[in-house]
Amino acid sequence: MSDKSIVAAILKGDVKSFELLIIKYQKQLFHTVLSLVKDPDISDDIVQEAFLKAFEKLDTLRDKSQFFPWLKRIAINLALAHLNKSKRNVDMYSEWDNDESEKTDYFENIADEDNPEELLLKEELRKYVRKFVESLPDRLRVVVILREVEDMSYEEIAETLKIPVGTVRSRLFNARQIIKNRLISQGLADGLYKIS
Repeated sequence: MSDKSIVAAILKGDVKSFELLIIKYQKQLFHTVLSLVKDPDISDDIVQEAFLKAFEKLDTLRDKSQFFPWLKRIAINLALAHLNKSKRNVDMYSEWDNDESEKTDYFENIADEDNPEELLLKEELRKYVRKFVESLPDRLRVVVILREVEDMSYEEIAETLKIPVGTVRSRLFNARQIIKNRLISQGLADGLYKIS
């Protein structure tokens, strides 16, 4: 069943159908939230709250086929509210070290996979970038995560964070410049660093 038909069934009174959406998206939503708050228990709570809010506000969803992007925005906003409230410095990237499927490769095409020297350089660059992104101010770090990890468009990020698209572009540019400058200062940039 498509999301659109499941949502339609729920709105007609078949509330049990909401379980289908939970089963379909719970794990993916959990990974998204975990990449932001870095605490499995808090992530679980946020995911549950996101599903509850989505259920309560389901009738406000204009395009019923866009359930998951809408749900993801709800969860990201809840995660950001949690971060703002707790003001904790979280490591958003260590999850990638444990789950290959969740990794985003910023360095695609910069190293020949058959060349061990370039593979080592690529891994060293990856570690430095993670470290530098983790040290960014929250307002820059969150934009980088949403763009590079969650693969959200500038428009989606702007809508989620309630900021203009120009601000999203500016924050990404500033974050990339900071990371690039730090890589250069470590002697690691030599034209190899590129965030898509």
